[in-house]
Amino acid sequence: MRPPIPFAEVQRALQSGLPSVALATIVMAAGLAASVLSRLRSRDPLLRWFGIFALLYGLRLFTENTLVGVATGISRQSLLAATRVITYSIPIPYALFFREFGEWYGAGWKRLISIWVWAQVVFAPLAIMTAVIGGYPAPAELANTVLVSAGTSAALLEVWRRSRPDPGRAVLKYSLTVGLVCVLLTNLGLAGNSVEPLGFLVLLCGLAYTAARHAIDQEQKLIAVAQEMETARRIQTSILPASLPELKGLRMAARYQPMTAVAGDFYDFLRVDERRVTILVADVSGHGVPAALIASMLKVAFAGQSDHACDPAAILAGLNASLAGLLAGQFVTAACVFIDLETQAVTYAGAGHPPSLLLQRGTGEVIELAENGLFLGPFRHARYANVTAPFQQGDKLLLYTDGIIEATMQDQQPFGGQRLKEFIRERQLAEPSLFVDQLFQAVSSPVQEDDLTVVVAQSA
Repeated sequence: MRPPIPFAEVQRALQSGLPSVALATIVMAAGLAASVLSRLRSRDPLLRWFGIFALLYGLRLFTENTLVGVATGISRQSLLAATRVITYSIPIPYALFFREFGEWYGAGWKRLISIWVWAQVVFAPLAIMTAVIGGYPAPAELANTVLVSAGTSAALLEVWRRSRPDPGRAVLKYSLTVGLVCVLLTNLGLAGNSVEPLGFLVLLCGLAYTAARHAIDQEQKLIAVAQEMETARRIQTSILPASLPELKGLRMAARYQPMTAVAGDFYDFLRVDERRVTILVADVSGHGVPAALIASMLKVAFAGQSDHACDPAAILAGLNASLAGLLAGQFVTAACVFIDLETQAVTYAGAGHPPSLLLQRGTGEVIELAENGLFLGPFRHARYANVTAPFQQGDKLLLYTDGIIEATMQDQQPFGGQRLKEFIRERQLAEPSLFVDQLFQAVSSPVQEDDLTVVVAQSA
């Protein structure tokens, strides 16, 4: 049983240790809050490294405090060993914190701080073995002081050398200066032991301000990007047809589901008259805003092809001429079909696109419309050709982008062209809107891998 602690010893421990316990609690709370915030919201590495640094520093304040030993009964030797382990470990997140300022100070800064980080990573286990296990703390403490002071000095010189009129950098600069001066004064014997904790506290406040300000800046940038993406999404949505063209004897349905907020799939129509219409389905390489911008260009170019509405090959040639040399390494695949209900025929041309499928109700046969030329954009003088097929009452035409056939199924295999043929054959009586719903359900997965676009036309 633990013997009772003399009242005088408890009183002395309270008088000397209570303020330090309060400070340690505040520091650890700040470190924990920064770590949680970094994990749950901003993912800012500055907050993460500051949080770890603050947690370790607060923990060291606890292990150095005599009140902890009195309250817990842990031996002074054990607490001293824990203090030394923390002391040699804490410079690692401290150095990693500064490495994240590469965006402020450039690649040279990051290389310099990386050397410091690796030096601390190599030194920490050696110092722990020497001081804690080997029982020779003096050399390890001296080496640790030199290493931390040298790293901080190098960082401080860079901060002063590249100083700019920025509040965040100014706070970092002055708090680093105060912290370094206090450490040097204490280790050179020019000041009492109370100066170093004061310098650490100033440094900690400076790091906290810098990390918080950086996190706020990052959050504001993310909000601005999100707003820009929402604007881009609205613009892209506006380039898609608001409604499907109405033709006597033709039922149609269309669905567009981007992988990201904005994407490169596109579809549109050129209505010639009440019995004839041209459909274009296209897929821009890549994703995101660049692909969406090209899709916007494609819409303008397609609208300018109304004079060739009855000739899909001429439309694709016109689109290629409009886009050639403007896509900066990207390209567009496209399927274009002209439906003529008077002659009961479809005319098709493709540009590097998956073949469209034509289900003939009379025979139940699924025909691939696979007349393909080169991608749109890279090849200025590419040529395209038409292929014609009957389109009689009850026949169903399916145009789609490659996201449909490349979707991964539960068997870890792509949906594939053959499975798509079977799918359309089994649902030859389904209305176009119902067919599209069922197809999207069939290819849906927890993680969408590509943009999905489908247009279905059925002769009534």
